[in-house]
Amino acid sequence: MAQTSLFASLFQEETDIHSYESLKAHPFDETSFFVLDLETTGLSAKKNSITEITAIKYVNGRDIEMFSTLVKPHESIPQEVESLTGISNELVAQAPPLLMVMNDLMQFLGSTPFIVGHNVTFDLGFLQAKSQECGFHGLEDRFAPENALCTKVLAQKVLPNLPSYEGILVATQCGYHNPNPHRAEADVRMSAAILFALVQKLRDAGQRIETVQDVFEVQGILQAR
Repeated sequence: MAQTSLFASLFQEETDIHSYESLKAHPFDETSFFVLDLETTGLSAKKNSITEITAIKYVNGRDIEMFSTLVKPHESIPQEVESLTGISNELVAQAPPLLMVMNDLMQFLGSTPFIVGHNVTFDLGFLQAKSQECGFHGLEDRFAPENALCTKVLAQKVLPNLPSYEGILVATQCGYHNPNPHRAEADVRMSAAILFALVQKLRDAGQRIETVQDVFEVQGILQAR
């Protein structure tokens, strides 16, 4: 039977004091959260590898600090993925291995509970699988979709009838240009811009958005992929 990892124990100790539900009552504009994005070799969290991770901490709409790194995959990057992301086998040849990156990412995230991303359940599914792969057991809540905000799902609620909810199209609707799509840092900054724009659109429409919970109520509960 797998034992709970040290990271999970520390995270649980800190978040038990202030449960997710009580944290959701905090003012949205004053709450710190991480916007996160991964690039991968494919769509399977169990079979494929992470090639790049970026997480940026935001407070009061401002980016405070960033973690960003390439990751050495356990498989070759397919040509179609390289063409999409620009991340080649040569680029990741000297990148740190997954275990080192996951260790550093866990330390960077700390106990800040809320994670945001565009189609974030994809990223969370990979992080849950890779946490288990690296032996970081007991971190299911850390990457639980029900405690995350997805800008794709929010956009479907706030901007109905768009022909697509791909990040680039939603960002354009929100007045943001992504200069480097399908690279993790650029996509993180795009997702953050979408989040803030959608919240402002809700407020401009007269909807009460004061707390984190108010945003979760618009989104609804995310389901694991």
